[in-house]
Amino acid sequence: MTLPSKTPASPHRPKTAALLAYAEDALSPDGRRRLERHLFGAAADEPGCDVCQKELAAIQLYDGLVDDVEAEAPEVDFSRMELKLAREAQRISVEMEQVRRPSRWPLFAAAAAAALLLAWLAWPAPAPQVAERPPAPAIPDPADDVAPAPAESPALMPVVTLASAAYRVDGQVDGQRAPLVVGETVPEGARVATEPGGAAHVRLLDGTGFALHADAALSLTRAREDGVELTLERGAVSHAVTGFAHESRYVVLAGGYEVEVVGTRFVVAYVETELSIDLREGALEVRTPEGETLRLEAPARWRSGGAAEDGEPRDEDEVTAPWALSADEPRTRVSLSHPDLVRWAVDGAELEGEAPIALAMRRGEHEVRGWDARGRLHTALLRVGDVPVEIDPGALVPEAPRVRPGNLTTEQIAPVLQRGRRLIQRCYETALRRGGTVQSHIRLRVSVGHLGEVTRAQVLGLEGNDEMTTCIGNYASRWTFPPPGGPVTFEVPLTLSATQ
Repeated sequence: MTLPSKTPASPHRPKTAALLAYAEDALSPDGRRRLERHLFGAAADEPGCDVCQKELAAIQLYDGLVDDVEAEAPEVDFSRMELKLAREAQRISVEMEQVRRPSRWPLFAAAAAAALLLAWLAWPAPAPQVAERPPAPAIPDPADDVAPAPAESPALMPVVTLASAAYRVDGQVDGQRAPLVVGETVPEGARVATEPGGAAHVRLLDGTGFALHADAALSLTRAREDGVELTLERGAVSHAVTGFAHESRYVVLAGGYEVEVVGTRFVVAYVETELSIDLREGALEVRTPEGETLRLEAPARWRSGGAAEDGEPRDEDEVTAPWALSADEPRTRVSLSHPDLVRWAVDGAELEGEAPIALAMRRGEHEVRGWDARGRLHTALLRVGDVPVEIDPGALVPEAPRVRPGNLTTEQIAPVLQRGRRLIQRCYETALRRGGTVQSHIRLRVSVGHLGEVTRAQVLGLEGNDEMTTCIGNYASRWTFPPPGGPVTFEVPLTLSATQ
């Protein structure tokens, strides 16, 4: 508090008790006003008490000094002092505490000295030098020995290369069926299925993929660079596994069985709880639900509930190879559709089904063939560029219907020739009467229709005599043979001579 400068009044003893209470803010409001009028005067021209002003200033200075000492001095630990010195320090400390409130100004010097003494006594003595023990060896944490979890292998990008009446179900479409589209990626965990007459081919990586047959379903449980796991729910699926690293696994699960590939081409079918395997190339390991492991080497066939079957696998044309497994060549989506065709053949691959077919094809020219239900062939030349192509049904030109060839035996031909020989002889004699040289050894080529009628008759070996040639041809075209069941052509030698 800043004290105003006042003219000193008559001296008297300072009101120490009241001033201590004033400094501690312990006076009542009325007592505080009366003391302030005494200290500073009731009016501006009235002098205050300079004796009490000096006493108040000393009290305030003392309080500030004690507060600083108490704040800076550390706590005294009397247990570390000698007994006599400790008792003396405690006595001084108690006396200072007792005199602080009743009359602190007269004992100011003693209190300050006691505070300085306590600070000196409490100053820590230098600790004796003790040889430090070497730190105990660190105990290894068992958790440090646990190897960190290996990083997940990179995911594959399975691509649809052929789709016909096929769909998929995965989280991207909220569990709803979505048509399978050529060129799209099938995510890990998706379910791929085909309807009756449908097909779906998926390339997992270069040289490796699978072909889902008609009315089949499987789940792409895992598709990573270090392994593929497919769960076959129903139907048959063909596999080609040639592009995997040696340490990678390719596993097919079906009905509790586990089929692991050792680089191969094979077909797995799961129909009505029975598993069958048709191994074309390489080797397989089959683990049964009972824990038994069987090894198959191509060529072999195997069915659950029995040992490997003897004999060769199915014919090559019965095994559907996955389409477009090579990722090196650019491909374009091609759609095949025709209202009358039930089977297609493109680039050596045959596809069954009446539903439209979409597949990824190399760029360039391709011959497309299709067959209707009666077996009639339709062909078209398809040019594929970098733009998706949809084949025009009108571009598929049907071939002429195939006709089954007929057959006539010698016993069926001889009677007809015997009856017609008299008329052929007449043609020869007529030519002789008209003069000139006439050949007597000729050959007759006859074409017969499926009902036995002669469709064409040709005279061979008779040169320069058109009249005789025409005469023989006209007579031979009137012959009728037994129905041969189809067209047939034959040749017969004839030797003619003049009658006597």
